[in-house]
Amino acid sequence: MFFETEKFKVELVYSEDVYEIAEVYNSNKKFLMNHIGKDKIDSNWVIKELEDMKKIAFNSCKIIEKESNKVAGALDFKVEKETYLSILILKSNHKSKGIGKLIYGALEKYAKSLGSETMRIDVVTNYDVNVLKFWNSNGFIKFKDIKLSWGEKELPAVVMKKEI
Repeated sequence: MFFETEKFKVELVYSEDVYEIAEVYNSNKKFLMNHIGKDKIDSNWVIKELEDMKKIAFNSCKIIEKESNKVAGALDFKVEKETYLSILILKSNHKSKGIGKLIYGALEKYAKSLGSETMRIDVVTNYDVNVLKFWNSNGFIKFKDIKLSWGEKELPAVVMKKEI
């Protein structure tokens, strides 16, 4: 386990978790359509994504609801002097309940305890304005505009950073 809150814990994703991680993504059809051009992914897509993240030394994790022991979301991150959060995604039924803010706050504390000084996230700008608002409300500021590649898609995005 990497870190936990009162109601959630964050652990590495293992091969037996790929179906539940696929469910997390598949509950977010608008996200999938915008980011990869499909409304559904399968376990093979998750396996490839996990392999790609491992190659660049990211921790691919599941967010587990302690009470039900069910996967509530996923996140990929790499803790360094500047911690890079690649993705924080929740099952659609867990959105707008403060869980994202809670998990992000716990990640920030965890990264800081390991000597991280800043957090970075790349946010796709043509997807959902609430995502930018979420990261702004968590203290992030726009650093620069970029193009983000995910699979065969190139997406307009911004690099956002925060001192911790």
